[in-house]
Amino acid sequence: MIKLNSLSQKRANDLNILRLLVGFLGQKKCHSWWDCDFLDNVGLRFLEVTFPRTSRKAAFRSTNEAAAAVHDHALGKIGCYHLFRLPFQIDVALETAVDALDWDEALPMLQSQEAALAGIQRLAGALITSPRGPVQIGVEDRILTSSSVEELAAHYHSAFHQGIKCFPYFGAKNHGR
Repeated sequence: MIKLNSLSQKRANDLNILRLLVGFLGQKKCHSWWDCDFLDNVGLRFLEVTFPRTSRKAAFRSTNEAAAAVHDHALGKIGCYHLFRLPFQIDVALETAVDALDWDEALPMLQSQEAALAGIQRLAGALITSPRGPVQIGVEDRILTSSSVEELAAHYHSAFHQGIKCFPYFGAKNHGR
């Protein structure tokens, strides 16, 4: 069982920033992992018409849903968790933490692919060479460890840098038992 009290505000913010940056880079106009473009300037302006007070959250949530569907298709839904579909309690906590996201800090990273890739690199720390496709980086008990954000970020940074699709995930602790 995952202990939610180990989800610090900083880790929640880092996970949401990583979701935002990977979501941006995976959009159709960037690396075309999913079929949406809500996180660029045009997409955000479009959503401001429909959701004037919550357009950024709507863009973030819509992109997360598109990314989750692609990850689920590549990985399956049973026995694994990925950046866009974590255990329920963590997803709820991250959803709440979106309200505290500093958009003034985040939006400049969404101005170009280079800026977004640099943001992911800052979260990753060390650079690696990721394999193509699914790659297990641990089990669900590791999702909230101090290195989980860095490992996720390193794999996504490598994938976007190499021009491949890599889907880092955490396996269920007792999958198949």
